[in-house]
This record gives sequence, C-alpha cells and structure tokens, in this order.
Amino acid sequence: MKDRAIVSERGTVTIPEPIREIAHIQPGDLIEFKPLGDRIILRHLVFRRTTEETFMTDSDWAKFDKLVRRQLKKGQYKSYSDLGQAKAHSRKLMHKR
Repeated sequence: MKDRAIVSERGTVTIPEPIREIAHIQPGDLIEFKPLGDRIILRHLVFRRTTEETFMTDSDWAKFDKLVRRQLKKGQYKSYSDLGQAKAHSRKLMHKR
C-alpha cells in the first residue's frame, strides 16, 4: 500500500488512494490535523443530517463551507468535543455574516 506523499510548495498533500478508501474520504470532505508530539493525526470529520434534525439548509451549508475554508486558510479553526458545541458555534458564525 502506498502510504507516503510529497508536500508541494504550497503545503498541499495528496492523500494516497488506499488511505482515502479506508477512511471513506471523498472530494470536498473536511479533515482535521492534530499535532501529537512528533506525529500528526489526520481525522476525517463526518457530518450527517437526519430527517429529524436539519439545522442548516443546502445554501447555509455552502456558505458555511466557504467560511470554514477561509478560516482554515488563515489558520483560524476550532475543535469541538461534541456535536452540540459545533452546532452552537456554527449558528453564531452564520448569523454574524
């Protein structure tokens, strides 16, 4: 299995296909990097909507995705320990706009 990648001049890395398949990572998915000593943990963040709970419309998701990408580019991101915290923070960010 290919488990190595080269970092480009812009700092981008292509996740090898076998790793993407194992982690079910698709284009457009959100991943998180967490330093741990001399290691870096890459975590696939999965957001699923249920019919009972759709707190954001498709348009809101598109706006939120754009906002998240800008924050990640600037190094401004936040980790959450549960979905409730993420929802509350998301709502605040969306209403600031």
